[in-house]
Amino acid sequence: MTVIGILECGQTDPDWIEEHGEMADPFPRFLGQVSKALTYKIYKAHIHQLPKQADECDAWLITGSPLSVYERPAWLTELSDFLVEAVKTSPVVGICFGHQLLHDALGGKVEHTNQWGIGVQEYHLKIQPGWAPTEEQLSAFHLIAFHQDQVTQAAPNTNVLAGNDFCPLGITTIGDNVFTIQAHPEMTTKLASDLYESQRELHGAEKTNRAVQSLQGRIDGKLAAEWVLAFIQDRFNHLTSSK
Repeated sequence: MTVIGILECGQTDPDWIEEHGEMADPFPRFLGQVSKALTYKIYKAHIHQLPKQADECDAWLITGSPLSVYERPAWLTELSDFLVEAVKTSPVVGICFGHQLLHDALGGKVEHTNQWGIGVQEYHLKIQPGWAPTEEQLSAFHLIAFHQDQVTQAAPNTNVLAGNDFCPLGITTIGDNVFTIQAHPEMTTKLASDLYESQRELHGAEKTNRAVQSLQGRIDGKLAAEWVLAFIQDRFNHLTSSK
């Protein structure tokens, strides 16, 4: 396995690009914590740049987005249709919006809620799959969150690996070839802090300060990258050996 296709699902605010990059840019750094042997191909799905077929890359990763799954611009319908086919033959990973889109495309439901999840959230581990890196003492993931929409009905054949009271479907698999995370393990603490501060008026001083303060504690971004790549490698090996 060498090539991961990153399906970019939104445009970064132009004022933020110089410091934080485009929406797909954090993922090579995120996964590069674990492996330097990978190459990446970025598709700007939000401007109709989609793969012609699922085997153009060895695996697929769907990014976050400022949009909601239920808004349904034309490009999102095109991407959803592509994913329905891609998951049949390729490992597919969804992060935040990508997590929601995969559940929606595969028969689940995503809804707007009246609460935001910001700050570092604790997702309690329920299942440790056989492909996951061994962490005997692992009981929870601590990951950066930034979302209001949520998966309220899981897609069929979902296994919930981790969650919490606010976000029960925090980390999931769908069938054999899909792995999803509602949080943003790829996000740097600087980007998260800037996002929280940009919404200080919306969230209020107390919640914003608490979210920013949480960024100084434990964050399991590298562990999440290990799980993502372990999943992709396991499924890639299985899929290629069965051809």
